Amino acid sequence: MENTAIIRGVRRQTQQVAGRRGGTAQRLAKRTSGNSRNGFLNHCFLPFWVFKGNRGRAEMEYFRSLSHICSYYNLHVPDVSSLTFPQNIFSSWENVAGQIKAIDKKMDCIIVQDVDHVATLATLKRLNTGSTLFYVPVRPLWHWGQVAEQQPIAELVTALFAYLYQVVKIPFYAEDSSYLKYQYDTLFEWVTEQMDEDDEDEKEFKELELDTLYLMQNAGIHILRSINNPHWMGRMESVVIAYTDLPEKDLEWALLAIDFLQLYQQYPDRSVFDHIRPDLYHPEEEDRIRAEQYISFYWSGNDCFTDTLDDLINTNFQEIAVMDEPIAVQLFDTMNETVPEDFDFETRLFDLINKLSTLLHQYDHEEREPTV
Repeated sequence: MENTAIIRGVRRQTQQVAGRRGGTAQRLAKRTSGNSRNGFLNHCFLPFWVFKGNRGRAEMEYFRSLSHICSYYNLHVPDVSSLTFPQNIFSSWENVAGQIKAIDKKMDCIIVQDVDHVATLATLKRLNTGSTLFYVPVRPLWHWGQVAEQQPIAELVTALFAYLYQVVKIPFYAEDSSYLKYQYDTLFEWVTEQMDEDDEDEKEFKELELDTLYLMQNAGIHILRSINNPHWMGRMESVVIAYTDLPEKDLEWALLAIDFLQLYQQYPDRSVFDHIRPDLYHPEEEDRIRAEQYISFYWSGNDCFTDTLDDLINTNFQEIAVMDEPIAVQLFDTMNETVPEDFDFETRLFDLINKLSTLLHQYDHEEREPTV
């Protein structure tokens, strides 16, 4: 029987900022499997063996949650009356965790600790993102912004980007703290180091790469300043309606914008990182693919750096065994009557990001974009 580690703190940990690729959303390079670390003696349950607090409170709190979770899922209540602390807690947890896994293979049962709980059972369920890289290219917006006839689509996409940046909290490649900023800086170093090559054709290509890097940097600063303006959130609805009312609108863009607007209206304060919980799955692993690394704005998925950037990021990711994904936590300190989180926001958001990236990818090229 395989279960997640028995105990986790539920305090939210500070996460470093980062980002990663997707003209159309892409799958991550294949990674090695994570270690299970499911043993009772091998992980964070150790505090119960050297427990310095009130053992009576721990047992009372734990077995109350045990009663709640068994009632909620209609489980058999394990009889551990012949066992002493902490074996009674471990044995009953192991039994219940196995019963829950039999009901839903995607669900884990753990014991959590935080400032309010000493030992309370909870269930965890992760959203499988499919090892996909959710990268949104911004070069089409930059080109649209340079053409007066393209202002309706430029304004619409700017509003969508503002929502994704300000509310959803997707990192932007021009930010100093972002993962992709570091990757682009690495590319800049490589190019400048090779500028002294004797081959004229090679030197000409390096000059093209430098021009691209300078453009993406300057354009990125401009776009970031624009989408960070809070007035876009107050105007988002009017911008979407104005575009959908245009006689020559693109239907795909109009429908996508409406879907984004509805998501924002239903979840006005929800970030994609709200349910990312690195403290609950393998918190001891520092080497992990963080959400900020596979969700990001980036310059382009179709420029002179496409293959090099892909190789660079795949090299970073391919040996990492742990990937942070949204997690729903349901505590059983009281008798739950609500339905557990179904990831409605995250599922819809990732689908919309994928559609947005796919549409932008059609206009992600060097030439000025055609009318939309």
